[in-house]
Amino acid sequence: MDSKTKTKIIQVIADSAIGGGPRHVLGLLNNIDKAKFDVLLIAPRGWLTTEAMKIKDIKVKIVEFASKWDLSSFTKLKKDIAEFRKSGDPFAPIIIHAHGPRAGSFCRLAVRHGEKLVYTEHIWSADYHLKNPINSILQRAGLKAIYHRSDLVIAVSKSVKSFANKLGVDERKIRVIPNAVQVEDTERKSSHDGLLVGTIGSLNRQKGHIYLIEAFKRVVASLPKSRLEIVGDGPEKEKLLAKIQELDLEKYVQLLGRDDKPKKYLDKWDLFVLPSLSETFGLVILEAFQSRVPVVATRVGGIPELIIDDKTGYLVPPADSEKLAKAISYLLVEKKNRESLANEAYELLKKDYDWSKIIKVIEVEYQKLTR
Repeated sequence: MDSKTKTKIIQVIADSAIGGGPRHVLGLLNNIDKAKFDVLLIAPRGWLTTEAMKIKDIKVKIVEFASKWDLSSFTKLKKDIAEFRKSGDPFAPIIIHAHGPRAGSFCRLAVRHGEKLVYTEHIWSADYHLKNPINSILQRAGLKAIYHRSDLVIAVSKSVKSFANKLGVDERKIRVIPNAVQVEDTERKSSHDGLLVGTIGSLNRQKGHIYLIEAFKRVVASLPKSRLEIVGDGPEKEKLLAKIQELDLEKYVQLLGRDDKPKKYLDKWDLFVLPSLSETFGLVILEAFQSRVPVVATRVGGIPELIIDDKTGYLVPPADSEKLAKAISYLLVEKKNRESLANEAYELLKKDYDWSKIIKVIEVEYQKLTR
């Protein structure tokens, strides 16, 4: 390949809301070397596409991906890819990089002979389950088809790699590459009483918010000045509001809704809690590390790869409101321990999870595929 030829990279994701997958894709778009790669993003209209349009030399096409059976979206996807193939150097190598099952399902059918397909798993690990077991079986069968068609499967954690291995994916095509954030030098600022707890995430069953609310009933019994803020929106909202009312926590727990700039909350909270029942990685944990706020999280999926218990955060079992309450209460009282955890976590972040380092690993994998 001519050293001056740019590899064409097509990033495809079926979600543009401000979640872990879209934030990962935005970080990739911001940091990839535009001198080496010509990049197109294909995604639904939303937060991600709005932000991506602000990045110089990144092309953006809107495809809504309304469902996995959306024929019009598949037709539009193929059209957009075909136009990108013809643009610039028509003989340049092409890599289609899909993120998540819906994008993967579309892309495995859209990729042509001679092109390479990369798939990053942001959702599924051994802990992730759908309510309907039949749907789970069908989804896993779909994932298996995506994995086997892909030339490279990127697992965001060892937990995800283990899941892919169990589906029979060739070990040689799986690469563990974690999520990342843009690390900046920060100093912790606090001007309140040190009892403000928060969490960020979609209000769905897998995020385990119900157990955090139950835990907070125990927390306020011993620390009545403590408060909990929950940032996010989703299908569990009414159920969570009912639980807050049932436990008489209206004065202590607030659902703040979705916010596209959650950093302002992380910067003011004294403790961040992620009570997930399933988590492939936990990108928001890195964002908490960046804001130097200590973290309590559940021991699921890729989280134990980020949090060294009692060093860079506290780990508790999932769906255990009693142990979650104990960890929260302890750290709210022990300010020095909070500071120690936050400082250790920030050093780990700089060492292992800065986009300036992770993007180089991804670029090397792209280059291997086009040799």
